[in-house]
Amino acid sequence: MSGREKHYRVSSRDGLFIVAFWQLLTFFLLLLLVWVNEILDLSSLWFATTPSVPNYYRCAVLTIGVIVVGIVAVGNTYLQQKRIIKGLLLVCSSCRKIRVDEKVWSQLDEYVAEHSLASISHGICPVCFEEMKKEIERLDSEFNGKP
Repeated sequence: MSGREKHYRVSSRDGLFIVAFWQLLTFFLLLLLVWVNEILDLSSLWFATTPSVPNYYRCAVLTIGVIVVGIVAVGNTYLQQKRIIKGLLLVCSSCRKIRVDEKVWSQLDEYVAEHSLASISHGICPVCFEEMKKEIERLDSEFNGKP
């Protein structure tokens, strides 16, 4: 397995952990800013105003608020991402329909539109384009009687 293949083989659990880690780091930095501001009185340093006495009660209330918002944001993000990537999709190798239920199959486009925020657009890859071009040339030669 090459390094490139290893790069793309990140499990969904690893991806969720990475997102949660960066969100928690952001909230930790926000908490650090709240406390540094309270202790050093950054507004008096930056704007040359009269320094004020640190108010630890106000800082504690802000800390609790940031922690609550952090828990709600990280938890909601985790649940939403888990819902999006949850499950294994069974796709027909012939017609590319997805099994929705035991006896129900749905078109890939319809399924993705119903179950995610993604939009589907159609195109043709270079390999399929070349194959299609060869098939058209073959059919054209057969139709026109050319060898």
